[in-house]
Amino acid sequence: MVNASEWVDTTQHKIRYVEMDDNIKLEVVDWGGKGTPLVFLAGLALNAHTFDPLVSSFVDSYRVIGITRVGHGNSESRKENFSTARLTKDIITILNKMNIDKAIFAGHSFAGGELNHLGRHFPERVRGLIYMDAIQDLDYMDSHLAVCPDLGYATIDVLKHQDNFYNTQRIKNPDGSYLPYADISVLGKLINEEEDRHYSEIAAPAIAISHIPEQTEDFFIGLGNPTQKCFEEMNKLTYLGIASFIKNKQNADVAAIQNSQHMIHMATPEKLVMVMKSWLARTFATNKPINQDK
Repeated sequence: MVNASEWVDTTQHKIRYVEMDDNIKLEVVDWGGKGTPLVFLAGLALNAHTFDPLVSSFVDSYRVIGITRVGHGNSESRKENFSTARLTKDIITILNKMNIDKAIFAGHSFAGGELNHLGRHFPERVRGLIYMDAIQDLDYMDSHLAVCPDLGYATIDVLKHQDNFYNTQRIKNPDGSYLPYADISVLGKLINEEEDRHYSEIAAPAIAISHIPEQTEDFFIGLGNPTQKCFEEMNKLTYLGIASFIKNKQNADVAAIQNSQHMIHMATPEKLVMVMKSWLARTFATNKPINQDK
Protein backbone atom coordinates (compact mmCIF):
# COMPACT_ATOMS: atom_id res chain seq x y z
CA MET A 1 0.00 0.00 0.00
CA VAL A 2 1.16 3.54 -0.76
CA ASN A 3 -0.09 6.37 1.45
CA ALA A 4 -0.61 9.87 0.10
CA SER A 5 2.57 11.05 1.84
CA GLU A 6 4.62 8.41 -0.03
CA TRP A 7 3.10 8.88 -3.48
CA VAL A 8 5.16 10.80 -6.04
CA ASP A 9 3.16 12.38 -8.84
CA THR A 10 5.11 12.48 -12.11
CA THR A 11 2.47 13.89 -14.47
CA GLN A 12 2.76 17.38 -15.97
CA HIS A 13 0.37 19.54 -13.96
CA LYS A 14 -0.04 22.00 -11.12
CA ILE A 15 -2.15 21.38 -8.02
CA ARG A 16 -4.08 24.12 -6.30
CA TYR A 17 -6.67 24.13 -3.52
CA VAL A 18 -9.63 26.44 -3.98
CA GLU A 19 -11.67 27.53 -0.95
CA MET A 20 -15.47 27.30 -1.06
CA ASP A 21 -17.93 29.60 0.72
CA ASP A 22 -18.06 27.20 3.68
CA ASN A 23 -14.25 27.29 4.05
CA ILE A 24 -13.53 23.79 2.77
CA LYS A 25 -10.87 23.46 0.09
CA LEU A 26 -11.19 21.40 -3.09
CA GLU A 27 -8.33 20.12 -5.21
CA VAL A 28 -8.00 21.41 -8.75
CA VAL A 29 -5.58 19.71 -11.13
CA ASP A 30 -4.32 22.12 -13.78
CA TRP A 31 -2.74 20.39 -16.77
CA GLY A 32 -2.20 23.65 -18.63
CA GLY A 33 -2.68 24.16 -22.35
CA LYS A 34 -4.22 27.00 -24.36
CA GLY A 35 -7.64 27.50 -25.87
CA THR A 36 -11.18 27.00 -24.62
CA PRO A 37 -11.23 25.65 -21.04
CA LEU A 38 -11.98 21.91 -20.89
CA VAL A 39 -13.03 20.81 -17.38
CA PHE A 40 -12.95 17.13 -16.38
CA LEU A 41 -15.28 15.88 -13.61
CA ALA A 42 -14.67 12.42 -12.16
CA GLY A 43 -17.12 9.69 -11.27
CA LEU A 44 -18.07 8.54 -7.78
CA ALA A 45 -15.08 7.38 -5.65
CA LEU A 46 -12.62 8.79 -8.21
CA ASN A 47 -10.83 12.13 -8.39
CA ALA A 48 -9.35 14.40 -11.03
CA HIS A 49 -6.16 12.33 -11.31
CA THR A 50 -8.17 9.56 -12.94
CA PHE A 51 -7.92 11.58 -16.17
CA ASP A 52 -4.12 11.85 -16.16
CA PRO A 53 -3.74 9.40 -19.09
CA LEU A 54 -6.16 11.39 -21.29
CA VAL A 55 -5.20 15.02 -20.95
CA SER A 56 -2.00 14.97 -23.00
CA SER A 57 -4.24 14.56 -26.05
CA PHE A 58 -6.05 17.84 -25.35
CA VAL A 59 -3.55 20.34 -23.97
CA ASP A 60 -2.40 21.33 -27.44
CA SER A 61 -5.84 22.81 -28.19
CA TYR A 62 -7.57 23.36 -24.83
CA ARG A 63 -6.89 24.74 -21.37
CA VAL A 64 -7.43 21.55 -19.34
CA ILE A 65 -8.29 21.30 -15.64
CA GLY A 66 -9.87 18.67 -13.42
CA ILE A 67 -11.89 19.14 -10.23
CA THR A 68 -11.81 16.69 -7.34
CA ARG A 69 -15.27 16.58 -5.79
CA VAL A 70 -15.91 17.21 -2.07
CA GLY A 71 -14.99 14.20 0.07
CA HIS A 72 -12.86 12.69 -2.68
CA GLY A 73 -9.11 12.26 -2.98
CA ASN A 74 -7.23 15.23 -1.56
CA SER A 75 -10.28 17.49 -1.38
CA GLU A 76 -11.75 18.25 2.02
CA SER A 77 -15.25 17.16 3.02
CA ARG A 78 -18.27 18.79 4.62
CA LYS A 79 -20.70 17.36 7.17
CA GLU A 80 -23.90 17.96 5.19
CA ASN A 81 -25.42 19.12 1.91
CA PHE A 82 -24.22 16.82 -0.87
CA SER A 83 -26.95 17.78 -3.31
CA THR A 84 -26.27 18.13 -7.01
CA ALA A 85 -27.00 21.85 -6.68
CA ARG A 86 -24.33 22.19 -3.98
CA LEU A 87 -21.79 20.22 -6.00
CA THR A 88 -22.46 22.40 -9.01
CA LYS A 89 -22.09 25.53 -6.89
CA ASP A 90 -18.60 24.27 -5.96
CA ILE A 91 -17.75 23.96 -9.65
CA ILE A 92 -18.97 27.49 -10.39
CA THR A 93 -16.98 28.83 -7.44
CA ILE A 94 -13.83 27.26 -8.85
CA LEU A 95 -14.51 28.70 -12.31
CA ASN A 96 -15.00 32.16 -10.80
CA LYS A 97 -11.80 32.03 -8.78
CA MET A 98 -9.85 30.82 -11.80
CA ASN A 99 -11.33 33.54 -14.03
CA ILE A 100 -12.97 31.01 -16.33
CA ASP A 101 -16.17 32.42 -17.80
CA LYS A 102 -17.25 29.53 -20.02
CA ALA A 103 -16.04 25.97 -20.51
CA ILE A 104 -16.63 22.61 -22.09
CA PHE A 105 -17.31 20.05 -19.36
CA ALA A 106 -16.49 16.33 -19.62
CA GLY A 107 -17.94 14.19 -16.82
CA HIS A 108 -17.79 10.49 -16.04
CA SER A 109 -20.62 8.44 -14.48
CA PHE A 110 -21.94 10.25 -11.36
CA ALA A 111 -20.72 13.54 -12.83
CA GLY A 112 -23.55 13.30 -15.34
CA GLY A 113 -25.78 14.86 -12.71
CA GLU A 114 -23.41 17.79 -12.37
CA LEU A 115 -23.28 18.19 -16.16
CA ASN A 116 -27.07 18.28 -16.27
CA HIS A 117 -27.31 20.87 -13.51
CA LEU A 118 -24.67 23.03 -15.17
CA GLY A 119 -26.46 22.83 -18.52
CA ARG A 120 -29.90 23.61 -17.09
CA HIS A 121 -29.07 26.23 -14.46
CA PHE A 122 -25.82 27.81 -15.69
CA PRO A 123 -26.16 27.86 -19.50
CA GLU A 124 -24.08 31.01 -19.72
CA ARG A 125 -21.09 29.08 -18.30
CA VAL A 126 -21.40 26.02 -20.57
CA ARG A 127 -20.05 25.79 -24.10
CA GLY A 128 -20.49 22.03 -24.42
CA LEU A 129 -21.10 18.84 -22.43
CA ILE A 130 -19.43 15.44 -22.84
CA TYR A 131 -21.11 12.59 -20.94
CA MET A 132 -18.66 9.71 -20.47
CA ASP A 133 -20.91 6.75 -19.57
CA ALA A 134 -22.83 9.34 -17.56
CA ILE A 135 -26.48 9.30 -18.69
CA GLN A 136 -27.80 6.48 -16.51
CA ASP A 137 -31.56 6.30 -15.88
CA LEU A 138 -31.65 6.83 -12.12
CA ASP A 139 -35.12 5.29 -11.82
CA TYR A 140 -33.35 1.92 -11.85
CA MET A 141 -30.42 2.80 -9.58
CA ASP A 142 -31.85 1.03 -6.51
CA SER A 143 -32.46 -2.23 -8.37
CA HIS A 144 -29.04 -1.89 -9.98
CA LEU A 145 -27.24 -1.54 -6.66
CA ALA A 146 -29.18 -4.49 -5.25
CA VAL A 147 -27.65 -6.94 -7.72
CA CYS A 148 -24.43 -5.24 -8.84
CA PRO A 149 -21.33 -4.55 -6.73
CA ASP A 150 -20.99 -1.00 -5.51
CA LEU A 151 -17.93 0.69 -7.01
CA GLY A 152 -16.45 1.96 -3.76
CA TYR A 153 -16.99 -1.16 -1.67
CA ALA A 154 -16.08 -3.53 -4.47
CA THR A 155 -12.75 -1.87 -5.16
CA ILE A 156 -11.85 -1.92 -1.47
CA ASP A 157 -12.72 -5.61 -1.17
CA VAL A 158 -10.61 -6.51 -4.17
CA LEU A 159 -7.54 -4.58 -3.01
CA LYS A 160 -8.13 -5.41 0.69
CA HIS A 161 -7.17 -2.00 2.07
CA GLN A 162 -10.27 -1.40 4.23
CA ASP A 163 -8.33 -0.43 7.38
CA ASN A 164 -6.41 2.31 5.59
CA PHE A 165 -9.21 3.62 3.42
CA TYR A 166 -9.86 6.93 5.16
CA ASN A 167 -6.21 7.97 5.28
CA THR A 168 -5.23 6.80 1.82
CA GLN A 169 -5.77 9.10 -1.12
CA ARG A 170 -4.27 6.91 -3.82
CA ILE A 171 -3.33 3.23 -3.70
CA LYS A 172 -0.86 1.52 -6.00
CA ASN A 173 -2.14 -1.29 -8.21
CA PRO A 174 -0.03 -4.37 -9.06
CA ASP A 175 0.79 -2.87 -12.47
CA GLY A 176 2.20 0.27 -10.87
CA SER A 177 -0.73 2.54 -11.67
CA TYR A 178 -2.64 4.45 -8.99
CA LEU A 179 -6.35 4.35 -8.23
CA PRO A 180 -7.97 7.40 -6.58
CA TYR A 181 -10.24 7.01 -3.55
CA ALA A 182 -12.91 8.84 -1.59
CA ASP A 183 -14.27 9.02 1.95
CA ILE A 184 -16.67 6.09 1.92
CA SER A 185 -19.02 7.78 4.41
CA VAL A 186 -19.71 10.46 1.79
CA LEU A 187 -20.55 8.16 -1.12
CA GLY A 188 -23.99 7.10 0.13
CA LYS A 189 -24.92 10.69 0.92
CA LEU A 190 -24.02 11.76 -2.60
CA ILE A 191 -26.17 9.02 -4.12
CA ASN A 192 -29.12 9.75 -1.83
CA GLU A 193 -29.07 13.47 -2.62
CA GLU A 194 -28.50 13.18 -6.36
CA GLU A 195 -31.20 14.85 -8.45
CA ASP A 196 -32.89 13.20 -11.43
CA ARG A 197 -31.37 13.85 -14.81
CA HIS A 198 -33.40 15.91 -17.25
CA TYR A 199 -32.14 17.00 -20.66
CA SER A 200 -34.95 19.05 -22.22
CA GLU A 201 -33.74 22.41 -20.86
CA ILE A 202 -30.10 22.03 -21.89
CA ALA A 203 -29.25 24.29 -24.83
CA ALA A 204 -25.51 23.63 -25.10
CA PRO A 205 -24.32 20.97 -27.58
CA ALA A 206 -23.77 17.62 -25.90
CA ILE A 207 -22.63 14.10 -26.66
CA ALA A 208 -23.20 10.90 -24.69
CA ILE A 209 -20.39 8.36 -25.06
CA SER A 210 -21.28 4.97 -23.59
CA HIS A 211 -20.00 1.42 -23.37
CA ILE A 212 -22.08 -1.55 -24.49
CA PRO A 213 -23.13 -3.53 -21.39
CA GLU A 214 -23.33 -6.88 -23.23
CA GLN A 215 -19.65 -6.58 -24.10
CA THR A 216 -18.48 -5.94 -20.54
CA GLU A 217 -15.99 -8.61 -19.50
CA ASP A 218 -14.32 -6.93 -16.53
CA PHE A 219 -16.85 -5.09 -14.38
CA PHE A 220 -15.47 -1.73 -13.14
CA ILE A 221 -11.91 -3.05 -13.72
CA GLY A 222 -10.65 -5.48 -11.12
CA LEU A 223 -13.91 -7.38 -10.75
CA GLY A 224 -15.00 -10.43 -12.69
CA ASN A 225 -17.95 -10.88 -15.00
CA PRO A 226 -21.22 -9.45 -13.64
CA THR A 227 -24.19 -11.76 -13.11
CA GLN A 228 -27.05 -11.96 -15.59
CA LYS A 229 -29.25 -9.90 -13.27
CA CYS A 230 -26.53 -7.28 -13.07
CA PHE A 231 -26.33 -7.20 -16.87
CA GLU A 232 -30.08 -6.65 -17.06
CA GLU A 233 -29.93 -3.75 -14.62
CA MET A 234 -26.95 -2.25 -16.42
CA ASN A 235 -28.98 -2.42 -19.62
CA LYS A 236 -31.84 -0.52 -17.99
CA LEU A 237 -29.53 2.15 -16.64
CA THR A 238 -27.65 2.55 -19.91
CA TYR A 239 -30.15 2.08 -22.72
CA LEU A 240 -33.09 3.84 -21.08
CA GLY A 241 -30.73 6.66 -20.18
CA ILE A 242 -29.65 6.92 -23.82
CA ALA A 243 -33.30 6.84 -24.93
CA SER A 244 -34.14 9.72 -22.58
CA PHE A 245 -31.13 11.70 -23.78
CA ILE A 246 -32.05 11.26 -27.45
CA LYS A 247 -35.73 12.02 -26.85
CA ASN A 248 -35.36 15.11 -24.68
CA LYS A 249 -32.07 16.74 -25.70
CA GLN A 250 -32.24 18.74 -28.91
CA ASN A 251 -29.40 17.99 -31.34
CA ALA A 252 -28.13 15.19 -29.13
CA ASP A 253 -25.09 13.23 -30.28
CA VAL A 254 -24.54 9.64 -29.16
CA ALA A 255 -21.53 7.33 -29.55
CA ALA A 256 -20.85 3.79 -28.35
CA ILE A 257 -17.42 2.28 -27.73
CA GLN A 258 -17.20 -1.44 -28.27
CA ASN A 259 -15.43 -3.83 -25.89
CA SER A 260 -15.23 -1.26 -23.12
CA GLN A 261 -16.97 -0.97 -19.73
CA HIS A 262 -18.28 1.61 -17.27
CA MET A 263 -14.76 2.83 -16.43
CA ILE A 264 -14.59 3.84 -20.06
CA HIS A 265 -11.69 6.28 -19.65
CA MET A 266 -9.55 3.59 -18.01
CA ALA A 267 -10.57 0.61 -20.15
CA THR A 268 -10.43 2.20 -23.61
CA PRO A 269 -8.76 5.63 -23.27
CA GLU A 270 -7.52 5.81 -26.87
CA LYS A 271 -10.98 5.16 -28.32
CA LEU A 272 -12.57 7.65 -25.92
CA VAL A 273 -10.07 10.36 -26.88
CA MET A 274 -10.70 9.69 -30.57
CA VAL A 275 -14.48 10.07 -30.16
CA MET A 276 -14.12 13.19 -28.00
CA LYS A 277 -11.68 14.93 -30.35
CA SER A 278 -13.81 14.10 -33.39
CA TRP A 279 -16.93 15.55 -31.74
CA LEU A 280 -15.09 18.63 -30.48
CA ALA A 281 -13.63 19.34 -33.93
CA ARG A 282 -17.02 18.88 -35.59
CA THR A 283 -18.98 20.89 -33.02
CA PHE A 284 -16.51 23.73 -32.50
CA ALA A 285 -14.89 24.35 -35.86
CA THR A 286 -12.62 27.00 -34.37
CA ASN A 287 -11.25 26.89 -30.86
CA LYS A 288 -10.04 30.38 -30.06
CA PRO A 289 -9.35 30.98 -26.36
CA ILE A 290 -12.39 32.29 -24.50
CA ASN A 291 -10.38 33.31 -21.45
CA GLN A 292 -7.32 32.37 -19.49
CA ASP A 293 -6.59 32.03 -15.81
CA LYS A 294 -4.77 35.08 -14.57
